[in-house]
Amino acid sequence: MSNESYNYTEHSYSKDTFYLGLTMAGAVSAGAYTGGVLDYLFEVLDKWERAKTGELKIPGYSKEDIPRHKVVIDAMGGTSAGGMTTAMAALYAIQGEINPVTDDKAGEVGGEKGNVFYDSWVNLDDTATQKTLENALTTHDLTSSGKIKALLNSAFIDSVAKSAFSIKKDDLDTAVSKLPPYISKDIEMLISHTMLKGIPLAVSFGHDGSQGKSVPPSHSTYEHFLFSHFKLNNGKKVNPDEYIWLNPLDGKSDEHLKKAAIATGAFPIGLEFRKFTNKDFRPEYIKNVLSRLIMKDMGDRSPAIKNKIKWDDKRLDNYESVTVDGGALNNEPYGEVMSILSHRYGPSDIKVGDHTYHKYGMVMIDPFPDFYQLKGVSESPDDLLGVAPGIIGTLWDQAKIKRNELREQFDNPTFRGTIYPVKYVKGKGNGKYEHPLACSALEAFSGFLDVRFRHHDFFLGRNNARNFLRAYLSVPYDPEKGIIHPLHTDEYWTEDMRKKFLITLNGETFLPLIPDLNMLTEEGVDTKAWISDYTVPDIPQISKQEIEGLKPQVYMRAATMLSLLLEVKNVKRYKEPGWVSRQFGKLLSWALEKTVRKKLRSQLSNMAAQKTIEHMVGELGQTGLLEGSTQPVILPEQQQEPKEKGKGKEKEIE
Repeated sequence: MSNESYNYTEHSYSKDTFYLGLTMAGAVSAGAYTGGVLDYLFEVLDKWERAKTGELKIPGYSKEDIPRHKVVIDAMGGTSAGGMTTAMAALYAIQGEINPVTDDKAGEVGGEKGNVFYDSWVNLDDTATQKTLENALTTHDLTSSGKIKALLNSAFIDSVAKSAFSIKKDDLDTAVSKLPPYISKDIEMLISHTMLKGIPLAVSFGHDGSQGKSVPPSHSTYEHFLFSHFKLNNGKKVNPDEYIWLNPLDGKSDEHLKKAAIATGAFPIGLEFRKFTNKDFRPEYIKNVLSRLIMKDMGDRSPAIKNKIKWDDKRLDNYESVTVDGGALNNEPYGEVMSILSHRYGPSDIKVGDHTYHKYGMVMIDPFPDFYQLKGVSESPDDLLGVAPGIIGTLWDQAKIKRNELREQFDNPTFRGTIYPVKYVKGKGNGKYEHPLACSALEAFSGFLDVRFRHHDFFLGRNNARNFLRAYLSVPYDPEKGIIHPLHTDEYWTEDMRKKFLITLNGETFLPLIPDLNMLTEEGVDTKAWISDYTVPDIPQISKQEIEGLKPQVYMRAATMLSLLLEVKNVKRYKEPGWVSRQFGKLLSWALEKTVRKKLRSQLSNMAAQKTIEHMVGELGQTGLLEGSTQPVILPEQQQEPKEKGKGKEKEIE
């Protein structure tokens, strides 16, 4: 470990502040939705802070009217597309130029907006002549490397990252000094990775009586999950054996940030895997991060257990691994994000009189949330063909189980909320679209088809964020019963503001933790109106002809991949020295190319292209994204709502 001295920022709880952690789940092309959520969140936080100082003038209100408590984002974490958006959010804050995209007119779809979330996720890699999926179907990656690294050409990911992860600041000290008050000057950021080469850990089976005798065997286990753990540290350098410095102005840190963001989005098989070595993760860094994971405390700089674990130093000193989508093992790292808050500020509870309140909490943005539903007992297979398909799914589900998070909700109950896609259908008894995201089809790859899909989901994210901030990122308020959070007292809120922002849910009253000042400029704000009001009312559709037009490109990519798979430069037995053997080998390769391989490649490629197009057309039709199809709707009697524990009764999250 380095002997250099490093100064770390100390943390203490302030009674005027609510501390917030953000988690961004995997999303693939639905990162456009996550980007829209964050865009609205930053817009509201920025307006609130500027109104406090009087910089932002709101007709009819003075700066003394504005709620004066604070909300600070201390930690963020994400995986896959959520990890990429997490990195964008950190750079957006450091850049300090909040520029929300509020113009959602159909004629304004796409184009540069000067907003990293929109420009990266909505525009993606579209050009004047080709769409992102068309770029992803090109074959340059195959022909230039002679290798198959993914089903799609993933160069567009690098292109997006190159433009997204750039910053125009002269120095980090200046950037940190100008950070908006709602961003911690020591924000920590976790980007997850699934490492295909396991990191060995040993559980010793020795005991006191075995000392001095033969060395007993250890039980070997392998950790495949790792974080790129970034820390801003008030702009001061961090120990690289413990953290990665969140400094986009430092060449090494910036390169790791880009690489980590690209790597976490490496959707297995579909998008290209990446590789990390000791140049990215030092041996001591790996030990520290894994020790934090083992102890379920990502806020502990150097856990004591690190010195008790038997590490394979030889392998760590030469460690390298291919990495794929972080969501393969942990798609929602909310427990790790929450552990940073609990390490900094202790137990979440604040006891005031007879009531208990929270001083920090976590919000998860999840385009594809898991709804618990009791579906009944499935049929038990009675042969190998019935058992085999379930093995992979079982192992995958078991690998992602969150034991610590289940326990934590009882040991240290904190505020938790989820922003997820929902879109009501007016005139249908409050029914909801079954597939509210245009980017959700085709295993969440449908967003690569059309910029209109991503534009729609971006603004759906903004709409859902608006609803969540106004209603569900809230705490109980009932002065008659003595229920009032310390942040909502007269010290920070006027009575007029409490009346303005008060909301009733299931017969109980709540006040928001983040006041959405847009409500002060809207005419006649009506909860029932805005909760089902969408700035992009129609879910876009794509024509069957456009999908079928992709067939030649699908064919060419499939054919090129098959050529690499079937290539026989020389049959092994004819690689021995000798002119006759070499000539015979060339003749055999030529014969195979002209007959069997060429015919087989053409047939298989055509079959693959045809099946791919048929599948795309079928699924887009089922989800209502194909022209002429109808969006399925879930009526109230069919709905099973997720719940979030509030005071007294449970309150629904929309």
